[in-house]
Amino acid sequence: MRKAKLPQNRLKMSFPNKFFSLTPRCTLKHLEEPYLYDIEKDELYELSKDAFEFLVRCSQGKSPKIKKKDEEFIQFCLAEKLIITSEIPIKRELTLSSSPTPSLRYLEFQVTDRCNLRCKHCYVGDSRNQDLSFERIERVLKEFEEIQGLRLLLSGGEPLTHPQFWKINEVLKGYAFRSVLLSNGTLITKKVAQKLRVHEVQISLDGMREGHEFLRGGGTFKKTLQAIENLQESGIRVSIATMIHHRNLKEFDELASLIQSKNIEEWNVDVPCIAGRMEENRDLWVEPSEAGRFLQYGYGGGLHSSEKNATCGAHLCAILSTGDVCKCGLFSQDPVGSIEEGLRICWERIPRIPLKSLTCNCTELEECRGGCRFRAKYVGDLYQPDLFQCYARGVLKGGKEDDHQEDH
Repeated sequence: MRKAKLPQNRLKMSFPNKFFSLTPRCTLKHLEEPYLYDIEKDELYELSKDAFEFLVRCSQGKSPKIKKKDEEFIQFCLAEKLIITSEIPIKRELTLSSSPTPSLRYLEFQVTDRCNLRCKHCYVGDSRNQDLSFERIERVLKEFEEIQGLRLLLSGGEPLTHPQFWKINEVLKGYAFRSVLLSNGTLITKKVAQKLRVHEVQISLDGMREGHEFLRGGGTFKKTLQAIENLQESGIRVSIATMIHHRNLKEFDELASLIQSKNIEEWNVDVPCIAGRMEENRDLWVEPSEAGRFLQYGYGGGLHSSEKNATCGAHLCAILSTGDVCKCGLFSQDPVGSIEEGLRICWERIPRIPLKSLTCNCTELEECRGGCRFRAKYVGDLYQPDLFQCYARGVLKGGKEDDHQEDH
């Protein structure tokens, strides 16, 4: 997160007879504090009250009175291409209702449980051919914008298999949040990539050919690499998600070189949880003491930040293909309500775990937020540390996990 500060310098005649407006890729968000959000770059700038009000007036087509102290702020915004000048006023429709507290910034939206693959580790499990209707989807998108959402994670199943995917795709461009498609990539041909209206596609790449296809099936590796190329040729940002499993551990160095050669800005490395089909394929599971070091291969930041003093997912929830709302997709057995009740109402019911409730006691707690609560629950209980994070950060080093519980 970058913070834009109001300056202390002079201004007066630097911009005579000029109007200011947010660039098309930027919007204002009223979260716990006021922000300017660069949707395309996925950057959030914290604003002072004066700066926020200045930009609101500009978006209304007004020519606000410029104070001497405003020059540095305006110059910064112009240099970053967050605002532009014009000879005539340019009005922008902004949705600035107050967000809940904590704010719902990231929404994992499973629009379908259909998929063209049958991956061994998938936590969703076997498809029941469940699709959310377009009308229900559109209602959620509007609600997410109203409560100041930042990033929509369009998920499944494989979202491209939703019977009305292209209708969903077309309406996404009309909302003031970032849309990220989570896909296995095998259906993303050149034509598909050119039609997509999302800001980013996160592609699942779970090793080199052997490791990837052991999870996802023969022929998928080549299609996945082709999807990355098709998306980049179409100007869509690509991020990569990789799951650690027993058949790809020896491939990580080669995989890292491959990903870097593709100029990928973000690589998310994680461990599959024991849920869905992983229940039948526990031999894929890698113990925390072994998997921890592979988590360090990822770079570029994670998807979900958390507010101070709360565990993971303080700004995230999930909507399942049934319409149920839950803490995240892994907590599908513990829904808090349905989208028919309203997204804000369900969000306010999400149980949150304070950091002080955890048994963790190390210096890394503020950074890792205790790790994944679902994973911690599987290994021990909901309030114990996520041992994968402990090994990844060097809090635990070798030996059996049970031997180190006292360290927390």
